[in-house]
Amino acid sequence: MTTEVTNEVKVLRHYMALYPRSISHKLGMVFVIIFLVAVANVIIVRSILQEFRGVAAIMNVAGTLRYLSQQIALDTVTSLNSWQPGRAAASSHLHEYELVLDILQRGGRIHGYDIKPISAGHRFELDVIRGEWTAFRKEIEGALASDSADMPRITVVGQISESAARMLHSAEQLMASMTIDAQYRQDRVMGATYLLLLTDIVVLAGIMLIGRRQIVVPLRSIAEQSRRLADGNYHARVEYHANDEIGLLADTFNTSAQRIGALVASIEHERKNLTQAEGMFRGLAENSVVGVYIAQDGRFRFVNDKMAQMFGYTREQMESSVTVLELVPEADRLLVETNVARRVRGDARGVHYERRGRRSDGTTFDLEVFGSTMELSERIATIGIMLDITERKKAEESMRVAAMVYRHSGEGMTITDAHGVIIDVNPAFTKITGYSREEAVGRRISILRSGRHDPAFYEGMWHALTTVGHWQGEMWNRRKNGELYAEWLTINTSYTEEGEVFRRIALFSDITQKKKTDELVWTQANFDALTQLPNRLMFRDRLEQEIKKAHRAHLSMALLFIDLDRFKEVNDTLGHGRGDNLLKQAALRLTNCVRESDTVARLGGDEFTMILGELSSERDVERVARDVLENLAEPFLLGEEMAYISGSIGITFYPQDALDAEDLIKNADQAMYAAKEEGRNRYHYFTPSMQEKAQLRRRTASDLHHAIPKGELELYYQPIINLRTNQIEKAEALLRWHHPARGLVHPAEFIPIAEDTGQIVELGNWVLQEAVQQLVRWNQIDAAFQISVNTSPAQYRKARFGQECWSERLQDMGIPRDRLVIEITEGLLLESSDTVTAQLRRLREAGIKVSIDDFGTGYSSLSYLSRMDIDYLKIDRSFVTGLEPGSDGLALYAALIEMAHRLGIKVIAEGVETEEQRALLLEMGCDFAQGYLFSPAVPAKQLEEFLRA
Repeated sequence: MTTEVTNEVKVLRHYMALYPRSISHKLGMVFVIIFLVAVANVIIVRSILQEFRGVAAIMNVAGTLRYLSQQIALDTVTSLNSWQPGRAAASSHLHEYELVLDILQRGGRIHGYDIKPISAGHRFELDVIRGEWTAFRKEIEGALASDSADMPRITVVGQISESAARMLHSAEQLMASMTIDAQYRQDRVMGATYLLLLTDIVVLAGIMLIGRRQIVVPLRSIAEQSRRLADGNYHARVEYHANDEIGLLADTFNTSAQRIGALVASIEHERKNLTQAEGMFRGLAENSVVGVYIAQDGRFRFVNDKMAQMFGYTREQMESSVTVLELVPEADRLLVETNVARRVRGDARGVHYERRGRRSDGTTFDLEVFGSTMELSERIATIGIMLDITERKKAEESMRVAAMVYRHSGEGMTITDAHGVIIDVNPAFTKITGYSREEAVGRRISILRSGRHDPAFYEGMWHALTTVGHWQGEMWNRRKNGELYAEWLTINTSYTEEGEVFRRIALFSDITQKKKTDELVWTQANFDALTQLPNRLMFRDRLEQEIKKAHRAHLSMALLFIDLDRFKEVNDTLGHGRGDNLLKQAALRLTNCVRESDTVARLGGDEFTMILGELSSERDVERVARDVLENLAEPFLLGEEMAYISGSIGITFYPQDALDAEDLIKNADQAMYAAKEEGRNRYHYFTPSMQEKAQLRRRTASDLHHAIPKGELELYYQPIINLRTNQIEKAEALLRWHHPARGLVHPAEFIPIAEDTGQIVELGNWVLQEAVQQLVRWNQIDAAFQISVNTSPAQYRKARFGQECWSERLQDMGIPRDRLVIEITEGLLLESSDTVTAQLRRLREAGIKVSIDDFGTGYSSLSYLSRMDIDYLKIDRSFVTGLEPGSDGLALYAALIEMAHRLGIKVIAEGVETEEQRALLLEMGCDFAQGYLFSPAVPAKQLEEFLRA
């Protein structure tokens, strides 16, 4: 076929050489004719346009004669009326008029126009204008030259106007004549244009007729015969003979039709042979254990059953609707498209590569693809096979990962034979032991033995290896430099097919640092960092262990809860550093009071516990408690300072008081609080009544949450008397709780609970709000009346608890701020925190008065008075009780009053109950007093009656 086509091309080239008059030559001649016609059109049109432009230019220039004649007359008349510029303008226009006449007669360039001489048909009109111009110019020049005209000015103007009119009329006649001539020329040009257009149409029609006969008709015949050939009529022939390309095309068509008929007959014969070959191919493909496919244009032309099963489709689905790319994951599509493009371009006849395949359910697997190109239906197709290599890839990956792990693992690996001789080690082995691979291979594994394990340890290891083939545990070995290290070792055994030991594989990691870290973490988690005693976590664990031991041995055990008395005062006055020193000394003293088997723990702050186990008698516990109190009572040397503290101890027993750790801790804590309430520096055993008291505290705290919303709280007021005037000038607000079930609850019962639970802040704000509202009413009776409100130290430990709000409320209500007195405890002066100090300072800056309550019962509080701006000092009622003439108490009270007055502080005596006490206080100069002698605390309504009276 290729040879025949080549011969046809040679024949065509031969014909082209013999008959050079091809269609391209004919088309070239047509193009030349059209080009010449077009050039002629352009030349004629250009000539016409040039003639029109010349006529238009002459008319434009001739038209200026009308304007210039009138302008000359106007300029002359204005100059006669003494307008000097008119004379120059008239002269200029005279010159211009003369120039235009010359240009029209001889031709030339003026006003941007190239002017040809005026035609002979218009010479007469131009000569008339020139004759009139000569007379008109003389008139104008004469009028311009005479300074005093002989004729009247009106006569001159009239003559100039008449001459200008004649000039205008002559110019108009010239323009009319030129217009008639231009119209004639236009008609002539239009006739010539129509003739040119007709000529063009005739030429183009002739070209079309010739082209149709030479090109269209033969091509139509060829198209018709081609359609018959396409329909299967291989006897179709074109009856056209010419010495051009179309003639060659007709001859070629006839030859091709003849040969196509012969070729079809040959194809029918070959089809039979192809059917036999296809049957053989399908037989091989259907019985193949690999996937066989033929793909073309992105779709499958054939797949075998193995191929369809591999991807989870039926053969019908793959050959009808599944595309090649549907079987390829997104990540591998570029690879497939690239390989297909290479085969289609002919860059590669075959390909072999690995990629991923995608099944019908979306899962992927590994494939190996072999493919080569073939021609199918005269288009490139791919025939190939696919193998599922998932299992092979897994095996290869496992081997690769194993090798990588072996080389790069941070854990040491050793491979020995059945006798413990080293065959191979990994780099981590060298890093951990210090032995290089060359130094280790061939030697026994015993080179690492540390000597810290006895023979029984190794016997147990080898027994496990020989029986189950596996051993794991912690072991100490020795590095090359002699340093011992701890390792976590795992040994596994590999066997031959006969069941004999083939290899032993040891995997180990250096856990020396981890053991040290674990010990440190364990110590930090279970022991107090300051005292090195067990902390709360370790204490709880040991307590539970001791309970189990006591239960198994049917013995008692005791739990002691120890709180250091007045430790906070030492910590605040001497500093936290010395406070920590005291805690360490106290921990050592407590440890010396018990047996080694007992536990001393620090729960936090100044709270310690003791676990005393295996008790044969409760008297042993009492002895330990006395030793603790005696040791804690000894002075503590803190640098250059001496400190004195004591301890309060709560004691509870297992199983007498409780059966679990939680209850034992609660019992000991309650007993410790009982010891504090009894005066501290003592021990107290737990009793069931303490449990009832604790439950009462919990119920009280719960009920207190609802006291304000339910309106159960009320303020009572105790009058404060001016001892000199015997008048009520102040009152102390005292909180009362009307419990719905328990009746009136005394503040001493619920205020400490409120302080412990944090409710004291809410209660304090409520009290202050009620007192301020009452102050508004009473200031209408007595404008100088003051109300004192007690505050708790817990309120001042908050960042802000409302002083500014109180100050603003007083101001909004129109009450001076000094009518409110805030009472603080003496112990609050010892607070060293910036928060408390700032709270007290803001009170004074706001103008609110400050009073110290129960003065004289605190710890070294006299040294702090000079630092605080205090208004009132309320001396504790215990000092008033012993007031008698000549007593020591009287002298002390007088000294306190004198000290306060020297500091500018007024004194209020509390607990005054007799006239004798009142008289002594007045004699000593005391300022105010309150107590049952004057009035107990009464409701607001009753106190208001006192004020009005």
